[in-house]
Amino acid sequence: MKARVIYNPSAGMRTAREQLEAAATELHGRGWSLDMVETVRPGQAVEFARQAAERMFDAVIAVGGDGTLNEAANGLVDSTTALGVLPLGTVNVWAKEMGLPPDDLRLGARLLADAPVRRIDVGEVCGPTIARRVFVLCCGVGLDAAITREVEPQRETKRRFGALLYWLVGIRRAWSYRGKPATLEFDDRRVRRRVILALAANTQLYGGIVRIAPDARVDDGALDLVVFRGTGVLATASHLLRVLVGSHLRDPQVEVYRTRCVQIKGKNLPVHVDAEPVGFTPLEIRVRPRALRVLVPKTANARLFGG
Repeated sequence: MKARVIYNPSAGMRTAREQLEAAATELHGRGWSLDMVETVRPGQAVEFARQAAERMFDAVIAVGGDGTLNEAANGLVDSTTALGVLPLGTVNVWAKEMGLPPDDLRLGARLLADAPVRRIDVGEVCGPTIARRVFVLCCGVGLDAAITREVEPQRETKRRFGALLYWLVGIRRAWSYRGKPATLEFDDRRVRRRVILALAANTQLYGGIVRIAPDARVDDGALDLVVFRGTGVLATASHLLRVLVGSHLRDPQVEVYRTRCVQIKGKNLPVHVDAEPVGFTPLEIRVRPRALRVLVPKTANARLFGG
């Protein structure tokens, strides 16, 4: 197996480099040939991954967080090169879906070494303020994108507190965030709502803690659209608490749809993909069925597949 390892040195723990060397030793011992590259600026993982696909590498291993995963996916979509991940970042939602350990890169490498390749869907987003981009996990519009925009510059704090920082900022934001008018157009339908959060989910986990879209599958050719409606502080706080305890789908103010494409029109609602801020509404989100090859270890959440 010939693989390029893309390492984000700004992600993860202080022992990351030693752990990466141990992971490389594990893969070498299993017959892998590795090309190790290190990112020094945002967007570079896209370039490194695209180069690997052009040079017909069998796999790219993204070592970092979900941001590194997203960049690598954007470089590999529609190619024959498979994507694997070794988690070093702050939340690592995809790694959790794959059942990979958060603090043992050598064990993660051992699991990836034996992992079969499967094709999964990705989402794609574009708009007047958003360059065309794919996502593996989700695209969020509204409250969680506002949270992401606040957290993203706090790199050192995010490194120390991980997912907890998102939830702490979210709780504070919940007391001031208000739903905003938006129109959602999909499947010959037009739905106008005051939206606190609209989430197009490809996977199930959200924030690394809760399964916000428990019926989502990565190979069903569709995205699960979860819409949280409401106006004021009480609605926002209620939604946040229900998400935390996993009862949000029983809330009449939460709507769930399954769709291949949705347009969301509203005035400057913030947008994120895979927890990276990308711009503002209006936008279009669509699924690209089975457009990405990924390494899926035996520890992966089996309910993600089978569409």
